[in-house]
Amino acid sequence: MTGTLLVLLASVLAGGFGSLVGIGGGLIIVPVLSVALGQDVKVAIAASLVGVIATSLSASPRYIRSGLADRRLGLYLLMAASLGGILGGLTASALDGRVLSLLFGLLLVAVAFQMSRDIRRRAPTTPVPAGEAGGFASSYVEPTTGQLVEYRATRLGVGAAASFVAGNVSGLLGVGGGVINVPTMNVLMRVPIRVATTTSTYMLAATAAASSVVYLLSGQLDPLVAAPVALGVIVGARAGARLSMRVPQDVLRLLFVVVALVFAAGMFSELIR
Repeated sequence: MTGTLLVLLASVLAGGFGSLVGIGGGLIIVPVLSVALGQDVKVAIAASLVGVIATSLSASPRYIRSGLADRRLGLYLLMAASLGGILGGLTASALDGRVLSLLFGLLLVAVAFQMSRDIRRRAPTTPVPAGEAGGFASSYVEPTTGQLVEYRATRLGVGAAASFVAGNVSGLLGVGGGVINVPTMNVLMRVPIRVATTTSTYMLAATAAASSVVYLLSGQLDPLVAAPVALGVIVGARAGARLSMRVPQDVLRLLFVVVALVFAAGMFSELIR
């Protein structure tokens, strides 16, 4: 019972954080289940994918209604991400748990490094004006300032390739793919960080669902672990979606970096025990 309550509380936090920065909460759920609660890492990944689906389905409607999530861009990238998710789930079933822990820790470090570069620049990535040629043009109203921001998503081919990798990572490590999708859209495709995080959240359900089917068929999806994860992230994701409307974009980047580094240390410490 104590373990279930801890999973539930951790999942509330994971759901809130995941919907806030567009990564699905897997960065928290997997280390908590595997490092803190001693679950097999593959069971933790499978439960995390269920949590990622719940995070996306809970937070996305608010982002869509507010016009922050770019549905056209998200659907375009989803085609590649879903294929990658299936491949990642199949690959994970053949790998040793310690290898998955190592890959997870390295992924967290890489994500923290990429996002910290934007913080050191002391300015957000400048979006491409909507009037320029190529890509997908769109706009949104920045909730913290009320300003209309026009932008154009560029490098669509590069974005699709990165989404395939993100889907693969999602299935392999149970993190939802947002750890790749967010910096890809923000840095490479020149999409504002606000749109990148909300669009990533919108994409996560389909990507994680493709991967979770593989874990279900292999018998690694434990309902007793996945159920409290799903319940917790639903509560947290709704709160995170409301909070995101009030949090400045630079704070989103900083949260992304700090949490990634903390849990990277946790995964690496697990390897030397």
